[in-house]
Order: sequence, then C-alpha cells, then structure tokens
Amino acid sequence: MLSGRGTRFTPDSAQMIMARERVQNAGVFDALSTELAQILDQHTAARSRTDAAVPAGTTDTSGPAIFLDCGAGTGHYLHQLLDSSPASRGIALDLSVAGLKRAARHRRTLALAWDLWQPLPLASNAVDLLLDVFAPRNVAEYARVLRPGGLAVVVTPGDTHLGQLRSAGMLKVQGEKLRQLAEQMAPAFGAAKLNAQVKATVPVDAGLAADLVFMGPAGHHLDLGALRKELADAGVSHVTIDLDVSLWRR
Repeated sequence: MLSGRGTRFTPDSAQMIMARERVQNAGVFDALSTELAQILDQHTAARSRTDAAVPAGTTDTSGPAIFLDCGAGTGHYLHQLLDSSPASRGIALDLSVAGLKRAARHRRTLALAWDLWQPLPLASNAVDLLLDVFAPRNVAEYARVLRPGGLAVVVTPGDTHLGQLRSAGMLKVQGEKLRQLAEQMAPAFGAAKLNAQVKATVPVDAGLAADLVFMGPAGHHLDLGALRKELADAGVSHVTIDLDVSLWRR
C-alpha cells in the first residue's frame, strides 16, 4: 500500500470499514456484484473491437487491462472484477488506510491512499475500466485517465435505498440524483450508454442493519452499540437495496 499527499477530508475509521466488510461478506449487495460482472463481460468483448479500431500509436493496448476503483474502501467490488478477469490489474484509491489494507490483500491490486479531488496518480489513457461506488467524482480526471473505449461505471443510491434505516441516521437520498449525475458527467463523457436499476429486498438482523448505517457517513458521529439496540427495538427485519448503475464509454 502506498500513501499520497494529505487531505482535509476525514477517512472512514477502522470500525466503519469493519462494518462495511461484514455487510459485504453477508451478501447484502450481491445483486450489484452480479450487475457489475455483466458489465465487465460486455466490456471485454467491446475492448477487442475498440483495439482494432484505434489507430496505431494512439495509446498502448498491449498490456493487461487496468481497473481503477475510486473510493474503493475494502476493494470488494474491484477484487470480484479482477477474479473474473485473470489477466487484469487493479488500482484501489481511498482515504481510509483501514480499507486499503484490505484492498491490498488481492495480489493484483495496488492500494493507494489518495484524495479523489486531487489529480489522480495515473498517466493519461491508462485505465480500461473505472469504478465509482458511492464516491466523489472527479469527472475531468476520470476522463483524462481513461483510455479511448474505456468505461466509467458509477453507482448511486436510488430514492428508496435503505429507506427502512433512515430513522436511525441514514442520510436521505437527494431527489433527481440521476439527472444531476448526467449533467455532471456530460461535459467530459456525453450521454450515458447505460442506466440500469438494481433492486432487491434483503433480510437483515439488528446487527447487520446497524452495520449498514454505520459503514456510511453517519458512522463518523454515531455509536454502533446504540445503533444495534435502536434497530433491535424497532424490529427491522429487511432492507431495500435500490441502486442506479450508470455507464459511460470514453
């Protein structure tokens, strides 16, 4: 794991990362993993066609595919994509050292502590697939580091995402989030090539429900033990997963 320059933002704590890891290991977001795997399959086929169309000398396509996970946390989704693409290499960017220690466990992942609002530590046209799950988006830098034909995949919460947990501290999803995302990405990427919705109802106990709240921004100021008690008293037994997966091609 490598460390970049300092930042004014507060990284996720080790306790928040452990909560996220428990949620991921429990399969709460397996539906998202399935959608991302399908996108990778389509991208693999499209890359071959793009390589044939790009003029010689425009960019180097001879090496392994590079996957960049911005705001990677534990590297959970990046690791799954790498396992599905044995010749690829991954780069995980995040502020949380606790998260990056987990991301670095995959032998084909370079984990780097980095503020996404800074210029990204990659050459131009270096990345084949860029993943951003609930993370800040440095659109100009995303466009710079993606190679021609490369994909930017952005995952954002839908209107009903984890709605059962809002009384316990989950932030309410802003309205028209997809429209705002499209406007943000359009200057560098144009219109999205895909907008897919991932919806599922997942059973949870009070501990897992508390982890879902605590692994997000609310974890910076809430007590995990108190959360568990509150959600146990509330009788929360399931949560709604509601995600928008948007894709742009460079």
